[in-house]
Amino acid sequence: MATSMAMALFAPLLLFLSSVSSAPTSGELNARAGVSLPAGFTKVLFEDDFSTQAAGSLPSPSKWTFDIGTGYPGGPAQWGTNEIQTYTNSPANIAITARGTLQITPLATGGKWTSARIETTADNDFTCAAGTRLRMEASLKLGSGPANTQMGVWPAFWSLGSAYRGNYLNWPSVGEIDIMESLNGLPTAWHTVHCGTASGGPCSETNGIGTTAGMTRGEWHTLAVEIDRTNPGGDFSGETISWFVDGTQTMSLAGSRVGDLGAWTSLARTPRFLLLNVALGGSFADAVARVKTPTSQTLGGDGSAMEVGYVAVFST
Repeated sequence: MATSMAMALFAPLLLFLSSVSSAPTSGELNARAGVSLPAGFTKVLFEDDFSTQAAGSLPSPSKWTFDIGTGYPGGPAQWGTNEIQTYTNSPANIAITARGTLQITPLATGGKWTSARIETTADNDFTCAAGTRLRMEASLKLGSGPANTQMGVWPAFWSLGSAYRGNYLNWPSVGEIDIMESLNGLPTAWHTVHCGTASGGPCSETNGIGTTAGMTRGEWHTLAVEIDRTNPGGDFSGETISWFVDGTQTMSLAGSRVGDLGAWTSLARTPRFLLLNVALGGSFADAVARVKTPTSQTLGGDGSAMEVGYVAVFST
């Protein structure tokens, strides 16, 4: 969910890998089955499977904070991305379902769009310690409405460095890891990092470094990112950040590719938090669609919603 999203058109900059993760591989694993430790991980740093809450209720305030309106107080307008919706904490936009999941639903009323965005509370910030691996994971299902009815719909599961809290003008130096973004009803997941300076720099801003992977809509998928700091030499250049879709590794980024200790530290070595949201319109969606979004055909409701089975953070 970066300030500029022309990266939709960039050529891949990274090594693609096709090895299989040790994590669960079933895209159907969700809240009803509970949250399980992936093989090789020993600690749960954060988890929410939503299944203990009543249908129609909001996500737990002990785990999640709502981002309300059109920007953080004192931060960039329209969340810095030119998206057009207003975020609310209305159960119409975000609520626990009768299935024991969380659903974020964009809605259009009188020509104005509303949706929801939540982030994990400061009490739940987490860090990948030296010599360990950390995994951020969620089970997600994206709306399966026709693509022309989802133009401008922009669901995301992502992470920011905790240095962003209370200082909303220091992006991208805080380090952003986009675990999954999808756009315009496409069967595609975007994986990206943003770091360093707002123009150019080690993460090639404002594009960022990233690529795409296939992701069928209307089906459950397990999306994850692992930060690996087990490099025996302790040199940041040998540390990695890797992305997984249903257990298959789809992208890997090494510290040597970023080539800047400060930028890498913001991505892999300092405290972080997680976010879930469904935006409407904005620079990224427009760049992919090559038209201004949302369009007159864009519909809200279940066909454009993002359903979340669980969210968890694991460590070795």
